[in-house]
Amino acid sequence: MRSATQHNSAGTAAHGTVAADTDWMRTIPLQLKPDVEVITGIDDRPLLFNPDSGRYVALTPAGARMLGLLDGSRTGAAIADRLAGGREDLRERIDVFLGDLRQAGVLTVEPKEPDRKSRILRFSLREHMPRLKLTGRIEHIMEPVAALLRRIPPRLLTGAVLALVLAGLVIGGYALTHPEGRAYPALWWVALPILIVQVIFHEAAHALACQYLRAPIREAGVGLMLYFMPVAYVDRTDAYRIRSRAGRVMIALAGPFSDQIWFGVTGVIALTVPGTVGDIAYVLLVFQALLTVVNLNPLLPSDGYHAAAAAVRAVNLRGRAFAYLSHVVLRSPLPSSMHGLGAWKRAGYLTFGALCLLYAVGLAVLVVNNLWSMVGGLFR
Repeated sequence: MRSATQHNSAGTAAHGTVAADTDWMRTIPLQLKPDVEVITGIDDRPLLFNPDSGRYVALTPAGARMLGLLDGSRTGAAIADRLAGGREDLRERIDVFLGDLRQAGVLTVEPKEPDRKSRILRFSLREHMPRLKLTGRIEHIMEPVAALLRRIPPRLLTGAVLALVLAGLVIGGYALTHPEGRAYPALWWVALPILIVQVIFHEAAHALACQYLRAPIREAGVGLMLYFMPVAYVDRTDAYRIRSRAGRVMIALAGPFSDQIWFGVTGVIALTVPGTVGDIAYVLLVFQALLTVVNLNPLLPSDGYHAAAAAVRAVNLRGRAFAYLSHVVLRSPLPSSMHGLGAWKRAGYLTFGALCLLYAVGLAVLVVNNLWSMVGGLFR
């Protein structure tokens, strides 16, 4: 399930680089919009929050220090003169950074209509999941439960959750690998609505973890991951405000942890209840195992990917990898935050982006092929 989406890759450092039209840098005094919020968020990194778009813009330490000069008294050229002196390489990076801020909509200067290469960059950084919103904020539902959980000592709460998850994984795994006496039931489809209920609890677990850390979700609904895979989601964009790495890992894994508890309960039923009910429980176990594998696949924008990215303190790792891949293949511009990458990071972004792209294309081909076979079978 697509559990914890960042709204349109909100944590990226750029939304399109202005390659031409530099007159505004020499003629317009630059200033942050009055309602733009400067905060310290994920991994103690400086961020800008634009309430108009609802997006966050991650800054480098050097970029954060430059904010004090954006007070409306200096043009971009004057700022570059002050900071870069005669260094043309530094002046170019400052120009690109200020152009990124403009395109992010956080300056009083209106964003420029992006050119083709900038649109490629923006598309690379995007989340690639059309959405259908089903509900807005639900903190009025989640807060009473979260308030009760906050009364429990964190270590005790963590230990209890991990114990339940481990027990569910062991029991469910044992039941799945011991199918003796099980038969394929005619009512196998009963497992599907049960799985849908499990997905709802999966997303509720993400929402509860966000509420527990005082970063409520913005909305919940369904979407098409990579434009072809139906998934449920909760929008946890405001998790960028959570400074704790462990907290963000907890949010990403809350859904899979909920699934393992369901897995264990289903395993108990499959092991102890005879007849059709036990057979349906075994079918449900198979679905749950497949769901977990997909959910933890780091080559998809999954919970496993988000947990791994949070663990290594990466911001929008997938989007940045695609941005670098687009830069290499299509010569699209890079965000200012990705200038000066070391050789190992360049190789890592290129490899991860290529693997994700190849996996997504292969998966799409498999899905389309299966759908075509199903449709063809209806007319035979």
